[in-house]
Amino acid sequence: MGRWELSKFDECLDLAGVTDGRLRKSYRSCFKLALKTDWTMAMAGAFLPPQHRPAMAAVGAVVRWVDDLADHRAGSATRFSHETRALLAEVGSGYSVHPVRAAIVHSVSVFALPVAALEAFIEATGADIGRSGFATEAQLSQFARHVVGSPILLGAPLLGGPTGDAVFEQAVLSFGEGLDRVDNLRDLAEDLRRGWVGISQETLDSCGAQRADLLKGHATPAVLRALHREAQRAEALLAVADVVAGALPAYGQAAIDTMQSLYRLHLQTVTDDLPAALRRRPRPRASSLKHLAVSSLQAMGMSVPHARTEAEAAGLLPAPDIRERGEAGGDVARWASHRAVSAELQRCSEGEQGGILTAIQNHALLPAGKLLRPVLTMEGAGAVGGNSELVVSAAVSTELVHVASLIQDDIIDGDHQRRGRDSAPARFGTDLALLAANGLVMKALQGLSRCREKGVSAERICQAFTEASQSGEDLTRGAALELSLTDNLDCGVDTYLEMIRLKTAVLFAYASRLGAFLVEGSNDHVHALNAYGLALGMAFQIQDDLLPYTSTITTAGKDPASDLKNRRPTLPLLLVRAHATPAQQKELDDLWNESDHEHALPALHRLLHTTHAIDRARDLAVTYIDQAHTHLARLPDTPYRTRLRHLAHHPTPTTHPPLSLASQR
Repeated sequence: MGRWELSKFDECLDLAGVTDGRLRKSYRSCFKLALKTDWTMAMAGAFLPPQHRPAMAAVGAVVRWVDDLADHRAGSATRFSHETRALLAEVGSGYSVHPVRAAIVHSVSVFALPVAALEAFIEATGADIGRSGFATEAQLSQFARHVVGSPILLGAPLLGGPTGDAVFEQAVLSFGEGLDRVDNLRDLAEDLRRGWVGISQETLDSCGAQRADLLKGHATPAVLRALHREAQRAEALLAVADVVAGALPAYGQAAIDTMQSLYRLHLQTVTDDLPAALRRRPRPRASSLKHLAVSSLQAMGMSVPHARTEAEAAGLLPAPDIRERGEAGGDVARWASHRAVSAELQRCSEGEQGGILTAIQNHALLPAGKLLRPVLTMEGAGAVGGNSELVVSAAVSTELVHVASLIQDDIIDGDHQRRGRDSAPARFGTDLALLAANGLVMKALQGLSRCREKGVSAERICQAFTEASQSGEDLTRGAALELSLTDNLDCGVDTYLEMIRLKTAVLFAYASRLGAFLVEGSNDHVHALNAYGLALGMAFQIQDDLLPYTSTITTAGKDPASDLKNRRPTLPLLLVRAHATPAQQKELDDLWNESDHEHALPALHRLLHTTHAIDRARDLAVTYIDQAHTHLARLPDTPYRTRLRHLAHHPTPTTHPPLSLASQR
């Protein structure tokens, strides 16, 4: 990630209304300290509204300040007690002149941060002075929950968290315990050298491990069993992040999800070579950290400048909000191609004769979403040097076909929600909705014909009709294959990928190459755009498959339990089947057959995470996105190609419709 320059931080201070020079200096000190030493808080700050970021920096800095006081190599219980009592007194009075504490005192007052969480963190940290380990699991758990969980709870209002919600607070503390247990495993070698053991004696005893062997770094079978058991506990606690994220707005969810992903990556790095963790601190591969950083910020539609350090590549340094930098990125709705398609779509809807079918079609079409497929057609035409205005009616035709397929999907699935509101069948009835979908397909063919009026050759239009009919046939075959997979968790990943290729990716490929073909681009460029669209469509559908397990009905725009209710195996479920233990497979079968689908969802979420199905699905989506970028490299370097690259970086934004690709399955 690009360095969050102090000038940008000053802008956040302005937005937060911090005008006092002394306070601004304190916040700036906190910001630099947090970036240098508390990556977790700094990472969370990257996703917050700008006016909240200074306060999160203050939270991160005070955590480090308290930790430094408790460091047994440099501190003492007396000094710790004196300094932290002074901090709490300043919080109570609302005023401090301390260079670090002044900012947290101000933040507590302005944002109503929970003082009890700060007190719990201080108490837990102070109790660790002079301690060399924990006798029982209960003692270790209590310490971990508050030494890491309480700081997260302290910053929870900045993440948009609820107040006075006991379930949420307990979930935050459990998640914090998971983070601390991962840190204990990561820092194991260094901690052992200073005589501190972050694994309870109770766990060592239950595994038959000797504390002396652990302190000497001996990788005995019993010691490795203890480490493995600790890793299992940490993984289970990290899964509680899903409960925490579920109570937060989009920016808070992004912060928690990224923290969870980062620590899962750290935990995986440890468990890949447990004996090595006894000798040195395991470090994830730089490429893995960079991928996590890029995907996390892109998921929130944020800019991703060049990474210059491992900390930046890890996604741990806050990044500024994306600003409109011309049409190369940012809000697709501001692009000329999107505006042209929107205007044409509006013109078509207003020019139609009235009647119930027109009303149904307009309900399904408007308000327009991201209009990804027609934008692909327009940008593709420009990418090969053509005039995209010649193909605007053809571009709109891809949206008409897409929306017609959505209506058919809703009829087949019996879904009542589409793009966050009533689906066409739910609002108008199945029979009329089906007729309206058929009408949209006919209008799409008319749109192709109208390109002749703009000067597109009749030969090209005739060939485009052939291409459209083939793509439509593939789409239908894909829908039929999806129906044949109903209630079949053993169909396999390859069969499923073929289904989404036909049902989703083929239309992306058609839309991507259509404009370039109509303006007579070269065969190589048309083929490159086709391959780009196919890869993009695969990534898009995989991301859509993840929505029921990573979003709410508000952000997904449809019922999260829809696939369970319709008995449709999606990629995450098939990945569970492919990689689960026998016990986990039985659990999956039980959840699949559960009649109360809403009740089954939380347990299914946990199973998806413990088997790493979510991560595997995301990795596959990234593979397809990388393929899309490779194919784009065959095109001339123009602003059109840059915008196509942007679309590959943002296949499914997490914002709610009408600007959500994620809702446009």
